[in-house]
Amino acid sequence: MTDSAIPSEDVDAMLRLARTALAGGDDDGAAELFEQAARAGTPRVLGKIAEAYGEVFDGRAADWMSRAVAAVSVPGGITVHPGTLRIITRHGFPEQQVWSVTVRASEEDRPAAVTALEAAVPRLMRITDDGRELTVGGMEAALDSGVDFYSPNYAAVDASGPRVWLDCKDAVLPAMALAVIRVLADELATAGVRQAGLCTPVTKGP
Repeated sequence: MTDSAIPSEDVDAMLRLARTALAGGDDDGAAELFEQAARAGTPRVLGKIAEAYGEVFDGRAADWMSRAVAAVSVPGGITVHPGTLRIITRHGFPEQQVWSVTVRASEEDRPAAVTALEAAVPRLMRITDDGRELTVGGMEAALDSGVDFYSPNYAAVDASGPRVWLDCKDAVLPAMALAVIRVLADELATAGVRQAGLCTPVTKGP
């Protein structure tokens, strides 16, 4: 059986065991289990590992986040730089996540890229901290009945980038970050952009 063919239930079991080991202070055991789970190679699994480290305020969340976003890349299509929506660490602790994505596209595709980002904004506003994208009706129902999740406070497009940025209070949310990238890639494809790069340049913020 190849690593990519590891049954999802086995991977999820490894992740649960790794989280338990991490919570119990067995860093080496957790790291070994996480690496075994990571052989599945999916962004979801890599994001789960980043999330697990983030929950215990461990700076290793940043490296796993980079691996997760890079795994979304499609060679020759929409590629994702490892530093996209990066987690910033200080003194070994995850301090914040940078919620800004710039699209690197050809001059010919730039207008379509702006269109894609603008179309993505309402969808981005409905992404939850656990990576779900709610429908319009689902979001309205949640707002009426009481919200038990976090979603972006604001999102806007800077056409000069072009880039989109979200106000997420700098929170470290790997599952949300991966969902953001999925939505952007989807809208770029819908707008007819076949080749582009997603990245988060080093800036001082919006």
